[in-house]
Amino acid sequence: MASIDYEPKLLAILSISFFLSCIFVSVAALDDSALLASEGKALLESGWWSDYDNDTSSRCNWIGIVCDRAGSITKISPPRFLKVGNKFGKMNFSCFSNLVRLHLAKHELSGSIPPQISILPQLRYLNLSSNYLEGELPSSLGNLSRLVELDFSSVELDFSYNNFINSIPPELGNLKNLVTLNLSHNNFSGPIPSALCHLENLTHLQMDHNSLIWITIVSKVPSLVR
Repeated sequence: MASIDYEPKLLAILSISFFLSCIFVSVAALDDSALLASEGKALLESGWWSDYDNDTSSRCNWIGIVCDRAGSITKISPPRFLKVGNKFGKMNFSCFSNLVRLHLAKHELSGSIPPQISILPQLRYLNLSSNYLEGELPSSLGNLSRLVELDFSSVELDFSYNNFINSIPPELGNLKNLVTLNLSHNNFSGPIPSALCHLENLTHLQMDHNSLIWITIVSKVPSLVR
């Protein structure tokens, strides 16, 4: 009799487990669908690809866009003829949770760096060089270290040839995986933060053409290429 009572209970538990797993799969699918939809909307509303129609279903084939197998955007690198320029701030970067590479060099960008860039969890490569960006370099960029510290890939920051002013934020010393840091040809002043000595993976550092007070950072970061 005990075995007869046990079997219906086991079947009930298995049925409930299967039902719950179906719910979890459905919720995950909805989350993925919502993510892809938000990415497409962000691209459309940015105006960067104004020559394309309003159908974002083919966005992975748009020039300068690379997606993963699921259709989520991992790279944004529009060619210069798209002329991002003053439309830089129109992109809602917070929608791109899988973005790995952002390359916007020589796009005549102006204004300040959107704070949303500092919360991109997968960002490994960021190049905003040769533009007209100005203001202070956001200290929130130091938040990227927590988000990528488990990734051993190369990370590069290139903010050269802009008009950033004041001091270099010491929070950049939190970017433990940073390999290349280029802050040359700006208007930075003051001492170079000693926190940069904590960048144990840094191999290339450029800070020329600023008004910086140098410290012996080269001797304190053994990984730097002499």
